Amino acid sequence: MIAGPVTAGPSIVRLFAAAAALLCATSALAAPRVLLFHRATGFVHDSIPAAVAALTVVARERGMEPVASDDPAVFDAPLDYAAIVLVSTTTDPKKPASEWFVGPRRTALQRYVEGGGGVVAIHAAADSHYGWPWYARMIGGRFAQHPAGTPEAEVTRSPQRHPATETLPDRFRIADEWYGFRDLSTDLMPLLTFDPQSIGANDVNPKPLAWAHRVAQGRVFYTGLGHRKENWADARVLAHVGGALDWAAGRAKAPAMVVIDEAATRVREAPPHGRIGMGTAWRITDRVPGRTMEFRRRTLDKGAAIGVHRIDHDEVYQVLSGEGEVTSDGLTRRVRAGTTVYLYAGAAVGIAQRGTKPLALTISYPLAVPVR
Repeated sequence: MIAGPVTAGPSIVRLFAAAAALLCATSALAAPRVLLFHRATGFVHDSIPAAVAALTVVARERGMEPVASDDPAVFDAPLDYAAIVLVSTTTDPKKPASEWFVGPRRTALQRYVEGGGGVVAIHAAADSHYGWPWYARMIGGRFAQHPAGTPEAEVTRSPQRHPATETLPDRFRIADEWYGFRDLSTDLMPLLTFDPQSIGANDVNPKPLAWAHRVAQGRVFYTGLGHRKENWADARVLAHVGGALDWAAGRAKAPAMVVIDEAATRVREAPPHGRIGMGTAWRITDRVPGRTMEFRRRTLDKGAAIGVHRIDHDEVYQVLSGEGEVTSDGLTRRVRAGTTVYLYAGAAVGIAQRGTKPLALTISYPLAVPVR
């Protein structure tokens, strides 16, 4: 007797289907991996173990799976990481053999970054790979020198909105080792600077401390903070690098949009800068949190004007109806509906209603510091 082919019953089919669905769901829910790479063949910072431990917690709090390694062979395998963190990864500028990004590893890292990967470079990651020019361009600059010790400096947050600085105070003091840099890229978004006079230097110019920039499709962040072990127990530093990790991994979200009912922003008031005449203002963006710009609508009654005043930012006037005259540094031009005027920072500007009808316009300009 010859047995026929065995066919799976409905229950077996359902079992296999359930197992396949579970496998797919598990893969879909797998946490994105973050490489915490901490090899150092130049000066070895004793803060590296504390940094790796802290970054492990920071990554897991953000739903990522940290993979810590100091083995350069990790760059011989596919770089399937949401971000790569370079933790004070020094090499010796006098010893080319101390560099581990060589041959195919250089190609692998460059392809990862330029193809859309993210890098968070910590402190002495800028003191590395002096034989590879692309590496310096990727970081955004090279370490040049630092004064002795780890004095406390005054740090200033830049006006730019960025996840790495959004929770930091506008100004704060912290002890660290204060790097100077050379070969700084021209496309850097400055995020933090420090005051050299606050550590006893004579220079009056703020010095770069942290920045971000795009390298082709990739996102690269650098901070000079992190030399001291104590820094890695500082909530400000952890929030700083945590926000940077979100950004580098492409997980940082923009604030939710705000929909504004213009009618709720309407107020009758004298125009600013001289209170010449009367008008109506729609202070449209006044209640928008985290904004970096203002957007207003105004109607100037007959004879009203925004008095001439010097502006420290570019502004745009768009005339909606009526007629008026715009002045910029003594030059006056007639404007009417459909006219838009672009005004430059540093000019003394103003606008006055002319003719028989009220002058209606919108006004837009950036803020020096984002509203929190």
